[in-house]
Amino acid sequence: MEITSSHEKGNVIISEEVLASIATNAAKDVDGVSSFSNRPVDVVSTIKSGSLKVMSPVRVLQNGDDITISIYLNLEPNTKIRAVSQNVQSSVKEAVQNMTGKLVSKVNVIVAGIDFEENGSNEPLQNEE
Repeated sequence: MEITSSHEKGNVIISEEVLASIATNAAKDVDGVSSFSNRPVDVVSTIKSGSLKVMSPVRVLQNGDDITISIYLNLEPNTKIRAVSQNVQSSVKEAVQNMTGKLVSKVNVIVAGIDFEENGSNEPLQNEE
């Protein structure tokens, strides 16, 4: 998918990879976002494109001039899911609209998991008495 804008001086084409990059860069700066998760494989798109490449954490859909972005991420422990999700939505929407000039009608935030820190050892935690 590409976003094309025509002007009297020529055409501007923005690829889906660029939009995904803008969205990930905007989301990673939000407090509470730990990492990104690969989105589930879309069987229809895989069959149409004929590739089994690893899916990016961002999905961009265009309907006319409106853009819908879905982003899959993991959160840090002890964060408020709703607050982080709303911050990601506004950050991604603002970044994409400012950089492309296109209207972002919707930003879907899919929380795929929570990244817990590794304890550093394989032993289970012991209750101290």
